[in-house]
Amino acid sequence: MSLNNSNTCLHFNDNRIEFLKMVNDSLGLSDTTIQNIIFVYTPPKVGSTTLVSSIRLSAAFKFRVLHLHDEEMLYVLTKIKDVTIDEIIKYNKYIGRNVYVIDVYREPLERKMSEFFDKLSSFHFNNTAEKINKYNVNRLISRFNNIFPHIANGDHYFDKMTDVIKPVKFDFEKKHLIQKVFDITYIKLRLRDSAQWGKILSGILGVEIIIVNDYETSNGPLKELYQRFKNEYKIPTNYISQIEICPYFKYYLSPSEQSAYILILKTKSIEEMIGYSSNEYKMYVNICIENQWNTTIDTEHYLDEGCICRACNRQRRILFSKARRGERIKEKITHANAIQKWTIINTNSVVHEPKPPINSIPSSTRKRKKESNSNYQFKNNLMNNILETRINPW
Repeated sequence: MSLNNSNTCLHFNDNRIEFLKMVNDSLGLSDTTIQNIIFVYTPPKVGSTTLVSSIRLSAAFKFRVLHLHDEEMLYVLTKIKDVTIDEIIKYNKYIGRNVYVIDVYREPLERKMSEFFDKLSSFHFNNTAEKINKYNVNRLISRFNNIFPHIANGDHYFDKMTDVIKPVKFDFEKKHLIQKVFDITYIKLRLRDSAQWGKILSGILGVEIIIVNDYETSNGPLKELYQRFKNEYKIPTNYISQIEICPYFKYYLSPSEQSAYILILKTKSIEEMIGYSSNEYKMYVNICIENQWNTTIDTEHYLDEGCICRACNRQRRILFSKARRGERIKEKITHANAIQKWTIINTNSVVHEPKPPINSIPSSTRKRKKESNSNYQFKNNLMNNILETRINPW
């Protein structure tokens, strides 16, 4: 069996199809009614969680959103190996779904800092956040500079999506790239343009997308230490030179953007330093892995976890309306919370109080009361449906 486009033919034999079907089942993609899938397939710490929650909040009724960074993350989530994310993407197109793949670029220093702090407690220092908060910030800066050349490198759009023929330059006017290969839509965004993501994605996906901030490193348990780190950090001049010649940096930023970015770095630079060599870094990673106390992937950090039961969809519509009005969204949409919330509302609505004789109620009030009872009956029917199903979209 094969999937064709004008340039390439992708083959799946029967055994591989069965295997990929099992992978899909493990990822929650077995529902045959799913027609549209968005793979948010990015490196860590580029704003992808915000992207996932925003699309779910805005368009869970239309799109199933899957968030993956790499095959290691895939294995932790499913215990399945010997498959690439690229193959999963193509398989879902093969079985007739509309598939979108979104990747994001983030400037090098900010991405490295964020990734470093994301694993500061569980990986780099093997200690609790409470104790690490008491560390001298220079201790963290020294460790960061030693591993600087080796962390948060690479770009999925270039390194993983090998079938996509990249344009000669990034579209700095539209602030995104969009291409189709195997009839799969590949979208490349930049984190620096996140204020325009809503407009960009609304046009591409054909539904209004409101961007809501979610899971920022600066809001975690190390937020004060992280802020001090960023304020006090000075970058060695040779690391600035590494950024200047980085092919991704030169591709995704215009010449003027590059100049402005490098100029800022040079205002807070220090003399050169030599970090860990490749072999030294491998040893460092091995030691960190041996000492690592938390190997789990947090799958519950999304503002919107993506459940499409009626209770979650009801809550989603309320929060979407708030986001559209510009209100900051802090409440999470989880199935357990949504069911509890709407069960309480339903329970409260059936509390009966003594009623006055009907003749003592003015006719205008009786009319409003009748309308209220009608509304209650609607809510009661709605809640019965909510408690019966977790899978039907609104």
